[in-house]
Amino acid sequence: MTLLSQFLGFLEWIEKAQAFFHFLSQPVGFCSAIAVCLYFPIQLLGCDQLSATTLSCTVGLTLFCLLEQQPTF
Repeated sequence: MTLLSQFLGFLEWIEKAQAFFHFLSQPVGFCSAIAVCLYFPIQLLGCDQLSATTLSCTVGLTLFCLLEQQPTF
């Protein structure tokens, strides 16, 4: 019975992971992940925390706008 309980817990974890990866495949999730991943390298380059947060969020928002609104030139 404990084996079945652990297996059901594992299946629930897989379902939650699938929902998380589905979120990351959407433009909002992708841009959020890029912003979080850029925060630490920007901070390592010498920016303080507030500047690194502002810059990474700006990059994420710009990327989101480019993905959502395809510009017509």
